[in-house]
Amino acid sequence: MEKTIGLSAKRSLPKYASKRFDRWFNSRSSRAEPRDPDAQPLTELPRDPSTSLRFARDDGLAKRVILWDDTFIRYNESHVGIAAVKVLEALGLHVSLVRGRKCCGRPAFSQGNLDLAAKLGHYNVSQLSTNASPARTNSQLPIVFLEPSCYSMFAEDYRELKIPGAESIAQRSFLFEKFVDDLLEREPERVRFRQHRESVAIHAHCHAKSILNPEFMARLVEKLPGRKAKVLDTGCCGMAGAFGMMATKRELSLQVAAPMLEKIRAEGNDVTVVASGTSCRHQISELSELRPKHMAELLAEALQ
Repeated sequence: MEKTIGLSAKRSLPKYASKRFDRWFNSRSSRAEPRDPDAQPLTELPRDPSTSLRFARDDGLAKRVILWDDTFIRYNESHVGIAAVKVLEALGLHVSLVRGRKCCGRPAFSQGNLDLAAKLGHYNVSQLSTNASPARTNSQLPIVFLEPSCYSMFAEDYRELKIPGAESIAQRSFLFEKFVDDLLEREPERVRFRQHRESVAIHAHCHAKSILNPEFMARLVEKLPGRKAKVLDTGCCGMAGAFGMMATKRELSLQVAAPMLEKIRAEGNDVTVVASGTSCRHQISELSELRPKHMAELLAEALQ
């Protein structure tokens, strides 16, 4: 592969999941259903994705939410998607996926193929604006993203590409961590977490930092009893999608990663590392003895 397509022979490839996430989701014998079949969706969504959610008047009722299962969640890291569903359902939310969704267009956008990125964006915006989800009020539901680079496409880049309807979709788009933190800020008793002494170091993804102040991530972790958290002052992990996988870029990728790894190791051997970007987790795992988690995994493991 190094000779034919340029992937470094010194890199490990992402492993495929034993079962696709969307197939796991659709094959479950029972799913958490809303406590009221006429429960209203979250409404009055904020204009700015960094602001807190405002909820409909029927706060006590279960709400509906769309989970965007990105390519890596679907095919490589289904365990992260499963953890996210567990957390969202524990919060009393009814989770649905988007039928027939396509890649968000981030790989094409990052490499300057704007025509393909726009084509994918048009399709996805159309799907999210109609009845592509089983939820009846699909055109109003919040869309929750586990991968920050996908989230930024919907929150910012579709608007830059001037895709019709992108503004409305951006207002409905939320990073998983921010969505959960906003909900627990409003309703701290909505779910119970187990007590456990744990030190957590958070490496925030570049795309998340470009849109949100990542300090809320530590606040979210410290909602788990006994946990202490720190958002590390780190830059890019150096992987940056396919960039660090290429043989011609590997050495530069390692140089970029070095300061991040130094700061992670400075937190001690017993620290739990949270990195919500797929590329970030891959880079940290490959270059260290650490096994970073997605925030969804940390929260799911803490559920009572």
